[in-house]
Order: sequence, then C-alpha cells, then structure tokens
Amino acid sequence: MNGFNRTPGATPHPMTARNLMGQVDGTGNPKPTAPNFERSIFVPAKPAAGVPHWMADGSYAVVRRIRMLLDDWERLRVTDQEKVIGRRKSDGAPITGGTEQTALALDKTGPDGQLVIPANAHARISAPNANGGATMLRRPFSFHDGIDADGTPDAGLLFVCWQADPLTGFVPVQRKLDRGDALSPFIRHESSGLFAVPGGAQEGEYVGQRLLES
Repeated sequence: MNGFNRTPGATPHPMTARNLMGQVDGTGNPKPTAPNFERSIFVPAKPAAGVPHWMADGSYAVVRRIRMLLDDWERLRVTDQEKVIGRRKSDGAPITGGTEQTALALDKTGPDGQLVIPANAHARISAPNANGGATMLRRPFSFHDGIDADGTPDAGLLFVCWQADPLTGFVPVQRKLDRGDALSPFIRHESSGLFAVPGGAQEGEYVGQRLLES
C-alpha cells in the first residue's frame, strides 16, 4: 500500500499533519516525555507470561486501510464536521475553545444545556481518559488510489498504531468506537492486520535474530 504524509521541514515550525478530510490528525498522540510512554508503547525487556521472549523491547502494530467517504463528508457544513470530530477544522483546537494542545473540556455544556463536544464525537470517544488510559502511538499515512468506476475517490487513511499490548491499547478504543462514533458513517474499514515487531538488534545481533533462532 502506498501512502503519503507531510514532509518534515516543509513548514517553519513543526505542525500536526492533516488527513484528507482536512482535519488536523494526531493531536492526542502520546509524547516520549510522558511517564507511561515506554510502558504503553514497548513490550518490557522482561515480557509478561505468555508473551514470547523475542518480543522484548518490541511493539505491536495495528494497520488498517480506512476508506474515507469524502463526497459524503464534504456535503456537511464545517460546523457539523467539527461536531463529528469534536475539534475545530481550522486549527485542531477543541470546539470547547483554546489551542490545538488544550485539553478537551468534556463536561462543558452550552446555553441549551447540551454537551458542547457531543457524546458521540470522535475525539471524545477515542480520548485515553475516556478509555481507562488506553494509549496508542499513531503514525498514519493518507492514500489516494484514483477514482472508482462510479466516480467516487478511492482515498482515505492508512492507519498505523503502535502499542505494547493491543488488548489494552487498540481493542478497547475500537470497541467503543464501534458502539457509536459519529465519524463511522463517513469511513469504511476495508482491511486490517496485526503485526508483531521485535525489538531492534542489539550489538552483535542481526535484525530478528531472537525470533528466527527461537
């Protein structure tokens, strides 16, 4: 699969990339400086029972090809798109206010008493603090493989996320999204894969040695 992303250094200052829906995508990624980053993304040097020893210091990658139904998406007003995501399209900030890095004000209500960030907004449902701290490091790429016979674009996202354990990272978030994500009508998951990626080669080893010789 071929994908593309913004080239590092293309802008004077580092910026979060946008996906083909025009939304800033990747704001909530965990930072390497976070206290639980290593524990959430990499398998421990001494894996837990049931985890193969050759996965020490490695990570599990979930890869999904997600078609974006762009024609349907573009029929929405920008304000409705922002309610689906829970973030402003212009700069990625929460629709509750602030900048891109401002925390989502999930309890904030408007004059009508309704939640400003809707209960089914994508950003709300996928937030780590709404999923028991479930954490993934996302490294997605956009794709555009032409136009189908019916005139719709074969385009979307090659979603790639990394975690120490898919059962505590990807799975609980995806199950919650399955139950009522406002973004679901505008995307279609076309293929998925789960890959075990061993840790890097140590001095004197070749890549994958512990796996191939186990």
